Amino acid sequence: MVKKTKKIAVQLLKIIFAVGIIYWLVQSGKLNFSALRNLLTPGILLLAVTITVLNFFLASERWRVLVKSQGIPAKVWSSFKLTLIGQFFNFAMPGGVGGDVIKAYYFTREFPGTKVVAATSVLMDRVLGLYAMIFLALAVMIYDFSHVSHVATLMTLFYFIIALFVVFTVALSLIFSSKIYKTQILKRVINKLPLAEKFMKIYESLHLYGNSIPRIAQVIGISLIAQSTAILFLYMVGVVSGYTDIPAKTYFLVAPLGFMATAIPISPAGVGVGQAAFYFLFNIYTGHSSEVGPTTITAFQVCSFVVSLSGAFFYMRYKRPNDMSAAADMA
Repeated sequence: MVKKTKKIAVQLLKIIFAVGIIYWLVQSGKLNFSALRNLLTPGILLLAVTITVLNFFLASERWRVLVKSQGIPAKVWSSFKLTLIGQFFNFAMPGGVGGDVIKAYYFTREFPGTKVVAATSVLMDRVLGLYAMIFLALAVMIYDFSHVSHVATLMTLFYFIIALFVVFTVALSLIFSSKIYKTQILKRVINKLPLAEKFMKIYESLHLYGNSIPRIAQVIGISLIAQSTAILFLYMVGVVSGYTDIPAKTYFLVAPLGFMATAIPISPAGVGVGQAAFYFLFNIYTGHSSEVGPTTITAFQVCSFVVSLSGAFFYMRYKRPNDMSAAADMA
């Protein structure tokens, strides 16, 4: 009972936090919902929904490639439905059982005996997706280094992104390395940690994904394409909303950093955090105050929520009375 009450309290705090940031942005004039009115035309709405569905589908395929690398014959349509369910719960239950856990749970219902694969696949999916974001941000900053080098804050971000890229690259190399695995160097280190048994299971499960490096490269490639579709969405919203003075390369720099901020689990689906992060990043990069950041990410989140509602339909078709408690136990 205490555990359940704590989860509800944490969820409420996250919602209050998100609402508080949105309220502050609106009251201070940093988020202007009227700029989104230009999107309310049939052609633009259809394009926005199409891009969002494509983004979700690419995310689904990225996860499916990881699952297939473990010898499980996951189907395209089935994986896409589970991804939509996960997206829905990212909005609906951010403080308790997250979307990834729900997706993994229903995956184990389709493929009994794959609990470890389900759990590690969603974890590896998130890790490689984040790694691709870091890579894209670093690549764009290097491409536009002449501008980045003249802004102190951007240079700080540049060094931070380099550090993240190095840490992720080294960590993934150690996890995937067959030589390291055979020498049991990491295993000896893990055995000295608290909860060593659980960490050992995670390490051994994640190591298996390194047996197919081409598939890992494919997953990163799909991630980069998926991020490009999200950036295309943001750019389209910016242009339609009247922010035509901001070049496309700015979106390619800001978006990966902004999406990394929304991945921090302190608000429902990154709502509020995304608005603040995109506002800050766009202003730093362009050198002047603008509403383009909060406007574009708000449009993306609203459209993502609308599309994710289809996940609620598929969830109701899957749902059994004890599903949520079983998923909570899996978490």
